[in-house]
Amino acid sequence: MPSALRFGSDMLFYVWTLSIVIGSIALATMVVLVVLRVFHERGRARDTILRGELMTSLIRFSEDGDRQSLMAVLEEIPDAIVADSGFEFLSLLRGGERHRIEQVFAETGLPDFVRRRLRKGNEAERIHSAEMLTAFPGTGSVDALLDALGDRSREARIAAAISLNALGALPPLQTVLERIGPKGLRSRRLIDLFESLPADRGDELLGNALKADGTPFVRAAAIEALSLSGDYRFLSAMERLARDPSPEVAAAALRAIGRFGHPTASETVLAALGSTDWEVRKEAAEAAGRIGIAEAVEPLTSLLGDGEWAVRYAAGKSLKEIGTAGMEALQRTAMEETSRSQRTASLILSEGLAA
Repeated sequence: MPSALRFGSDMLFYVWTLSIVIGSIALATMVVLVVLRVFHERGRARDTILRGELMTSLIRFSEDGDRQSLMAVLEEIPDAIVADSGFEFLSLLRGGERHRIEQVFAETGLPDFVRRRLRKGNEAERIHSAEMLTAFPGTGSVDALLDALGDRSREARIAAAISLNALGALPPLQTVLERIGPKGLRSRRLIDLFESLPADRGDELLGNALKADGTPFVRAAAIEALSLSGDYRFLSAMERLARDPSPEVAAAALRAIGRFGHPTASETVLAALGSTDWEVRKEAAEAAGRIGIAEAVEPLTSLLGDGEWAVRYAAGKSLKEIGTAGMEALQRTAMEETSRSQRTASLILSEGLAA
């Protein structure tokens, strides 16, 4: 019995001791968190003040051009704040005013900081850094961006490629696409890259558009970029691509043909109006209206009853664009018995009245 009492007393002692230890740890943790919160809030307050000083100095510099005053302020502000807030301010500027501020930034340690963050920052920081390096042309920035083509993030790789293109240092397009990798070839930023390529690299885009075993998204993006060039050299290729087995590629080619607006592509457009893919029919209908193909009136009238609303609407709008024959077809259809075609024609005509 005495041993049992002793055992119970020891257990009670251990429980109380453990409770005190746990309570002490909890208290210490709370104190640490409070201290960290205080330092964090102070840091945020300090950063807010520094951002205000930076913005004030940049605005003043844009007015008086006092380089020495701006340099003095930049020397006192951490590079991270200048990189983030300074370039946010630059995004509001264009032309010479922006270039003058970039020149001042280039005389500080900011370019080295941005290149370092391109290597070591988180994904968002690396992407932002790749974009910022266009403000600091030169071998150092080009080399850093070429290295970033091997970044673990595909979005960072694409950002690096866009910046290399802006600096006139983009490697061959096929090499870049291989570095970006197959998973990155579905990114919408790829369209930005293609559309930013200079006109003298159009043949590289055309090569990707015609690549039968290429990713449909990449081929369509290349076609989209070529369509914005307005270069009729690519029209015959677009006609061939409009018959491509991939609906995504064919639809992009027909959209390009519509933008070119050249009547020699009429037969291609007329053939595509009967496609089994609704996106191809829609793009063909729009192209027929942009080109003004009179022979398309009958097939477009048939498409007023298409099973897809987008196709019906595109057909109706194009009939209006074609002119008198198209308007007469719309009016006849609108007078028919209630049907899908009749409702579409009535809607298109009513839009004209509202205008």
